[in-house]
Amino acid sequence: MFWKWGISVVKKSVLWVTISLLILFCVISWSTYSRYKPTPPDLEVVVAKHAVEVKPVTYSLRKWGRTASADTNTDPAVLLKESRPIIVETDDKIRLLFEQSPDSVKCYLWEMDTGKLAYKGLKGYPLNLEESNVATGDYAMEIRAKWGNGYVLYNTRIIVHDDTE
Repeated sequence: MFWKWGISVVKKSVLWVTISLLILFCVISWSTYSRYKPTPPDLEVVVAKHAVEVKPVTYSLRKWGRTASADTNTDPAVLLKESRPIIVETDDKIRLLFEQSPDSVKCYLWEMDTGKLAYKGLKGYPLNLEESNVATGDYAMEIRAKWGNGYVLYNTRIIVHDDTE
């Protein structure tokens, strides 16, 4: 009789431990989910074997029912006035290495002196400034990348030189 009672206690204990672990798992999962925010993919700009990490400026992303956004409502030329530029030659290829490949990418060049849009929707992957007839100068480069779950704008400063001059 004592032996049957012992088995019954063990079965009940196993049941309670299992239920407790499931409840603990649910609480931890909910806590993790409620704090989750999607983060923009990293971007590295590579020119002539030199790599520069470019941070996102503006983004809107959603994942697993959660959203994250940031909006820097400032012209790229104003935002990058004090930043260190990437020096490129007109015939250099500019590679954009994303942590996750985007569905589409568009690049724009803004004149640093005037803040005006100089080149809209540069094409090519890798980016070829010579094919787009980009003149020498100091520019703010805006990179607009889109994914199925949102978009990210990255900004960096570049100085374009013509090595034939």
